Amino acid sequence: MKKVININFQGRVIPIEEPAYENLKKYVESLRTYFSNEEGREEIVNDIENRIAELFNEKMKAGASFITEAHVEAIISSMGRPEQFDELSMNDESSSSQSNQHERTEHPRGNLFRNANDKLIGGICSGIGSYFRVDTSIIRVLFVLLAFGSFGFMFFLYIILWAILPSKYVAETVVRRKLYRDADHKVIGGVLSGIAQYFNIQVWIPRLIFLLPVLLSVFKESFPFGFPIFYGFSGSLVLTYIILWAVIPKAVTATEKMEMKGEKIDLESIKQKFQDEMHGLKKHVDENKDKWASTLKSKSSEFAQEVKETAQPAGRGFFRFIAALFKVFVFFILGVIALTLFALGTAIVVVGNALMPLKDFMINSNMIQLYGWGTVLLFLLLPIIALLIYFFRKLTGMKSKSSWLGWTWGALWTLGWISVTMFFVTVSKEFKRSGQVKQPVQLQQPSTGKLKLMFTDPAGKYYPIDFDFFNENDEDLEGIVGLRLSRNEDSLLMTNMRIRLQKSNDDSFHVSIIKRARASSAADAEQYAEQIAYTVEQSDSILYLPHGFIIDNKNKFRNQQLIFVVEVPVGKEVYIDRKASNFIWFNITGGASGLTMDIDENYDDESWRPGRWYKMTENGIERNGDALDLDRPDRPPLPDSPIDPEEKIERLREEIREKEKELKSAAHPLRQKDSTTDIAEYSNASNNNISSSASSSEQSASNSKFQILFRALNLLKLAR
Repeated sequence: MKKVININFQGRVIPIEEPAYENLKKYVESLRTYFSNEEGREEIVNDIENRIAELFNEKMKAGASFITEAHVEAIISSMGRPEQFDELSMNDESSSSQSNQHERTEHPRGNLFRNANDKLIGGICSGIGSYFRVDTSIIRVLFVLLAFGSFGFMFFLYIILWAILPSKYVAETVVRRKLYRDADHKVIGGVLSGIAQYFNIQVWIPRLIFLLPVLLSVFKESFPFGFPIFYGFSGSLVLTYIILWAVIPKAVTATEKMEMKGEKIDLESIKQKFQDEMHGLKKHVDENKDKWASTLKSKSSEFAQEVKETAQPAGRGFFRFIAALFKVFVFFILGVIALTLFALGTAIVVVGNALMPLKDFMINSNMIQLYGWGTVLLFLLLPIIALLIYFFRKLTGMKSKSSWLGWTWGALWTLGWISVTMFFVTVSKEFKRSGQVKQPVQLQQPSTGKLKLMFTDPAGKYYPIDFDFFNENDEDLEGIVGLRLSRNEDSLLMTNMRIRLQKSNDDSFHVSIIKRARASSAADAEQYAEQIAYTVEQSDSILYLPHGFIIDNKNKFRNQQLIFVVEVPVGKEVYIDRKASNFIWFNITGGASGLTMDIDENYDDESWRPGRWYKMTENGIERNGDALDLDRPDRPPLPDSPIDPEEKIERLREEIREKEKELKSAAHPLRQKDSTTDIAEYSNASNNNISSSASSSEQSASNSKFQILFRALNLLKLAR
């Protein structure tokens, strides 16, 4: 048995038979001797060695445990020997014709299969690429893009195809076309020119496809009509270009440039490629020496890991199966993470779009605005793009050839951390201190002894700030914590209000307004509070209050609050409009721990409810049970809380017995029935009438007699 050794050939660990290695060394030395007089000979030989290393790697993926003499001889024959090169050069026309004929030769496709030569998980994408003769990287990128839009369906489809498609080792094809970035004809990154080279089309076609939606989006204000599809698609194209720029490698070597164009790779084609570029070769060599050195250095760092992998016995099928399952699980988790990050990015865009009009009301300096943009772009968006690029590279098997790229991303994200820290520290400082002012309201005492609070809509049109883009009726939207924006986005309507009912110290009504705000200092907070404009109008017993107060973008939003205090004399009544239920009370505070916010309804800690009459007693405010709500006159008022009148139970029972006597004597179709049955049936009928809000005018005279009885029954039920 021939001795097998491990060699490091072009940054790859290759197990090879010792005689085969000797043949390989002789072949490389013959190449160096043959190209010794050629300009750029080292680059030519390096490209040929790199191509041989790729062919060795394909043999290993096909199942070979090591490289044999037969493998080396086959590869040398396909690449061509130096002694054959002169003969090939003398027959350029014939050789070119044969090469073109060979390139046009296509083998039958056969059935769809999984490519065992080039697989990351199961070889599905590689098999599809081999079947349709398309670069596997394109299939993998398309699969990932479709996976994001199919909500997991593509992952299940991949598993199904993995289970039903047979595995097959594909023989190496002579002509290969791979996707690269064309740096020789680039405008920005060479992505579009590389796509044009791959599909063999004019470069202006992909450039027009990418630029047209972007240009239409930029100049959309100049058109009297819209292009909604292009407007929404342009941002996706820009992001797609950035991702492709990072994922697709640049064609640097002659071999990569020939692969990009689908040209045959052998000694003749490699030399011809260098002869065509001879005028600019010196500059090209100077630029690429450092890149090749860094590439070899990065590849050599993987030497130990590859030795460990190639030294493993080939017969460990069970462990390979477990490893494959583990890899599927890992990639599934990565897919879920990527999908989550994509959803998070979408949520950030949606939330940012909804909150963007508020930035003029929050930010009072250019520095805070700079921190805000740094937070969005560098802290939030940058890691999402980085993880997507990493996920694409893992699927496509592409590696970055720029060592500085990772350092650049890390430095930018560090700036993002600094931005988010400074942003929250600066903004929270603006909500650190609180201040308030109290403004009394001149009030004429109502002639009726009752005071009614009614709310009016403010002047102007205000629209809710909401995330529901599909609701066509803006009037039905509540908005974000009670915030509404003016049509010109220069003022903000806030319903951060609360009504407080207190007992008056005399026999008169008193009204006052407490205005609150927050700022970096108590003095600034009081100044913000004084700038709250709120005007109250009176018409005898009715107070007309604006349904909210307005903040303009010059005064800025600093958690302004308004407390409307009504002092009610003992024995007098007050009514609060139902619109008070639309108030949202929220509080934002800033400190060392950052910004905190709590939200509750206007009346959470109050003893009243909107839409009802209340009477002030010595013990505080109480619901007036004798007065009906004006907006629902047909509904008898119910107590706010369960009554526990133990001393009144006997009185209620006596009242029931008296009403039973009246029922027996009343003329009614049901008077022959048992009075207890009458009470139960008519109690249900009364409850139905109450829930359906039937008009009292439609009740008959006999039914009116039952109202008092039914109310007593309800009270007795609550008492029990």
